[in-house]
Amino acid sequence: MVGRVRALKTGGSLLRLVVSLVVGVLLLVGLLWWVGIERLLTLMSEASPLWLTVSALLIFPAYFLRALRWKFLLLPVKNSVGIGNAFWATAIGFMVNTLIPIRLGEFARAYILGEKEQIGFAPSFSSIIVERTLDLIGLLTIGLIAMLLLPVGVDLPSWVLNGFGVVGVLICIFLAIIIVGVKRERFILKLARKVFSFLPFFRRRIDRVVGFVESLISGLRGLSQNPKMFAVNMVLTWSLWLFYCFTVFFVFKAFNHPISVVAVILGAVLLNLTYIFPAAPGYVGTYEAYWSLIFMALGVTQTDLLLAMGLISHLLGIVVIVGLGCAGVVWLGLSFGEAFKVKK
Repeated sequence: MVGRVRALKTGGSLLRLVVSLVVGVLLLVGLLWWVGIERLLTLMSEASPLWLTVSALLIFPAYFLRALRWKFLLLPVKNSVGIGNAFWATAIGFMVNTLIPIRLGEFARAYILGEKEQIGFAPSFSSIIVERTLDLIGLLTIGLIAMLLLPVGVDLPSWVLNGFGVVGVLICIFLAIIIVGVKRERFILKLARKVFSFLPFFRRRIDRVVGFVESLISGLRGLSQNPKMFAVNMVLTWSLWLFYCFTVFFVFKAFNHPISVVAVILGAVLLNLTYIFPAAPGYVGTYEAYWSLIFMALGVTQTDLLLAMGLISHLLGIVVIVGLGCAGVVWLGLSFGEAFKVKK
């Protein structure tokens, strides 16, 4: 019976992935048909290889800063997390997220780093919750500053402000979870023991379950360290996201399209916030659609050029992210099956 339920769940997940992929492919085909494949190929062939290479290379320092921040966030758990393990686990996680965008990569990299550093899955995973909260704070602050610095005359649609409002609400929710978890640890552990003791399945495993909850809380302490460490983590967050923003800027430069740096930064922030929403595997079609919609709202009127830049940016990102992820699998001595499968 249990095997049958698992098979149904696996089949349902596979069906959702297939459906989302079909929808993404149809969306991309529609965009290509609308603009014209020959026109797109002509525009893409005129892009500067030098600036496209610069755009792709900026992903490396962004990954390094992300790994360094993860190391700092895990200081309450272990004060000697290897930066190499954090870097390659991050690369593998982002590869999995790119190919299977149901956030499975967050579980994969938490499991991999937990195993390599012998800190366990729970602290590693809860530190990723803190990391994603910092990401949202960083994107929100960078986006709001970019909005204030936009040239006079640029009218933003209402969905931009609504989007930032949603991000603000998510930040408040995550911060509340983190603060309550850390400040009221004894109460939560006591409550968890009481609640799970009433459930037959967990009753015999109550110490293990409570220990898992305690490990989760220990991973959340990375945000509640001294103000100096919080400031360091925020500087790393702003820096890594600016690197991501400039990957977009150099794509525009490769196509020799005049656009202000501020507009590109705001567009890149909005583009990265779309990863919150469901997407097709590899973000096929959805990336190009969001790219075109966002930069059209920021005043770029050449739809054929926009789609060409979106396709190039997407392909560059996939090649670099998947390449780094594969290198991480080899470097850490894993199999690709382990990278895409989270054990119990």
